[in-house]
Amino acid sequence: MRAFLLAIAMLLVALTPALAQADVTGLWVAEFFGNKVECNLEQRGQFLYGVATVTTRTGESNTYHLAGLVDGKHIRALHGSGNYFEGEIQGEDKASGTFFLIKSGQSIAMQAERTKRGQTVPGGLQWPPGYPPSN
Repeated sequence: MRAFLLAIAMLLVALTPALAQADVTGLWVAEFFGNKVECNLEQRGQFLYGVATVTTRTGESNTYHLAGLVDGKHIRALHGSGNYFEGEIQGEDKASGTFFLIKSGQSIAMQAERTKRGQTVPGGLQWPPGYPPSN
């Protein structure tokens, strides 16, 4: 179940970017098998960073940190576990793609919708040191 929740969180992060030139920063949400996913994403150029919270049907809450890239409408986001999401922006506020679970070899089709634009955390998210990389 934990791997499944992680997959959902990764999907949300990966779904965020609309266009590399567009600002896809905001809150993205999805629901998968009754689990609620909320992902706060920020984009800097082609780079993405996000914090996803997955709330299960039983009320358990898990938090995941994600990093990724946006290339045109294509998105790829990765969690430290190796699980990742690849997808396409379907419009300014919608995205779809596939979440890949490395250990189990499973893949899950997912969709997300942006419900709020702009920074969702006062002062913005705290990006990891050295990300995005400087030239």
